Amino acid sequence: MTSTLAAPATTARTTGWGWAGIVAALTAGGATAFLAQGPGTFTDQEVKPGAFIVENMNPELLIRLGAGLGLVAVIATTLFTLGLCRRAAATASARPGWVEALRWSSIALLATTTVGVLMRYVAAGGAPGAMDQSMYTTEASATAAVLADQISTGTYLPALGVMAAAGVLSLRGALLPKAVGIVGLVLAGASLVATLAIGLPYSSSLVFPLFALVAGIAAVARRA
Repeated sequence: MTSTLAAPATTARTTGWGWAGIVAALTAGGATAFLAQGPGTFTDQEVKPGAFIVENMNPELLIRLGAGLGLVAVIATTLFTLGLCRRAAATASARPGWVEALRWSSIALLATTTVGVLMRYVAAGGAPGAMDQSMYTTEASATAAVLADQISTGTYLPALGVMAAAGVLSLRGALLPKAVGIVGLVLAGASLVATLAIGLPYSSSLVFPLFALVAGIAAVARRA
């Protein structure tokens, strides 16, 4: 009787963090479409002066849209990783080290992505026509735009730890289907190699949405 009554609540919780993973994937991926720098700043390899970058920045509204999507992604990612951690603690008690790695990687991901969202709003404040533009020099606006684009994508580096730990706990436990665990490990490994070999930590912002989408769909399908 007790187990029968508890099953719907467990299913709802599992489905909830699965849907959060899907939302995190879509919003994190969508946020990258609204960079502070406009397409004109990437047309060639010449060094651009601050005035040129500011002149070609995206409008404040577009930058804030990216920040808003980023904020939703942070919230959804937190719910998603919280669900992962809870399930890991319940299904992988024999591997406490990997469970702790998943938990602390998730905490680090929350902290860094929050900074990335803040930088997006800083860049929006210095955009041409923004309410706070008078508080920024041209050089400060250009610097904020460059840093916002770099930091908001690079802040997903801790997600590599999340994907690696989740992958191991899926292959050696029952956190997620083994196929999802393999996807997590492959994506984390590819991004790590890209970061160490050619200096592309921003690749983490591309691979994490893929993992969150696959893991979220798997969690929802498992309880469907």
